[in-house]
Amino acid sequence: MLQLSNFTKLFIIAVLFIASSIFAQDKSMHMNMKGMKSGKQTADSSIVRKGVIDLKSIDKNNDGKVYQCPMEANVLSDEKGECPLCGMDIKEVTIEKAKEKLLKRGFKVSETELKENPGTENKSTDAKLSIWNKVCPVTGEDVDTDTPTEVYQGKTIGFCCSGCIKKFKKDPEKYMKNLSEDGSKFLDK
Repeated sequence: MLQLSNFTKLFIIAVLFIASSIFAQDKSMHMNMKGMKSGKQTADSSIVRKGVIDLKSIDKNNDGKVYQCPMEANVLSDEKGECPLCGMDIKEVTIEKAKEKLLKRGFKVSETELKENPGTENKSTDAKLSIWNKVCPVTGEDVDTDTPTEVYQGKTIGFCCSGCIKKFKKDPEKYMKNLSEDGSKFLDK
């Protein structure tokens, strides 16, 4: 029979211990990948909305605002929290803004809030009409109509966030080259 030295036995035990620790960590990490943020599990998957989304019923406190995930448009709540799909903090937005984002991403939205609040559709449409471009000249993301604009060569330029306005102001010609002639496409020049 094969005789092993004490050092060899100790080495084998150490290798097995390390391997089992790595396996346990990997398994735990794999099980928690979805819905993770900074190593903690997010809970409420009931805020992931499916089917026709009724924003008015989500706005339980009737303040005209809901919380929506910046990445997953169908993650909506009336309270602060984290997205159970990507782990990001959900951001407070107006019902009109939430609806706009949902429709852009192909979700269906109930029209009850429009019937109860006539004129909300026009507000969003007016904001869109005054902004010349549809995509941000800095990042190529969709323009956020709630973000301040900048007038450049007689055109009202929209942005995805206020951080992009600062970059744009430093070199507007550079960023205007990123947009198609009608401002609807990002060319990334």
